[in-house]
Amino acid sequence: MDSDERQLSFYWQYTAYFALSLLVLVFVLVLGSSADVYFHRFLGEMNQVVVIGALSGLGAAALWVLQSNYGFIVFRGGEKTLSGVRLSAVLATVLALEIIIADIIIRYPKDMNVPISQGLLFYPAIGFVAEIVFHVLPLALLLTALKALAGCLRRKGIIWLGIVFVGVSEPTFQVMFEGKGFTLGAAYTWVHVFVIALLELYVFRRFDFVSMFSFRLFYYAYWHILWGTVRLDVLF
Repeated sequence: MDSDERQLSFYWQYTAYFALSLLVLVFVLVLGSSADVYFHRFLGEMNQVVVIGALSGLGAAALWVLQSNYGFIVFRGGEKTLSGVRLSAVLATVLALEIIIADIIIRYPKDMNVPISQGLLFYPAIGFVAEIVFHVLPLALLLTALKALAGCLRRKGIIWLGIVFVGVSEPTFQVMFEGKGFTLGAAYTWVHVFVIALLELYVFRRFDFVSMFSFRLFYYAYWHILWGTVRLDVLF
């Protein structure tokens, strides 16, 4: 890494990461049992506090692998992170407008969103889980496995190959989770979420993990919180 990439030491980067993890855990504790039904949709019967605590540790280990071996950054700080957050806000806004238009045409299920009373805390928490499960952990594992290709692919090529493969995981899970089989709506959802995943991972590569997470927060704020409330009166 060059001097610009070392704006913050490992200590402060991971202090920021664990502070974020702790904030997410606080959100879950504040929600208490009121959000159990929503967490169980994604986590099954596993306790959400235990899951998020474990994922925080696994995420830190995976981020260390990505940072030490492949140049990813947890938290740059200063103007670099602000630039990443600004780009994330712009991209999330465009993609949210797109999916809102699609919702008007496709009509996603009425009960797909968590009510705003719980959603303001639920979505940052489940978003943190999604970033670790769908992006950070698989990217660290896949890039480590792809080391065998180092002889025929440049390091940069391996990283982007890994990003494309990892980008497939979340849209595939989402379409399978909805369980509607192949429809035009499911195909659109897959492509839309795949584009989000690729752009998030690009932001992660170009800026840092915090910027990538902010992308998801902006998108969730538009799609699940703002539109999630308005659509109940507009579409139903």
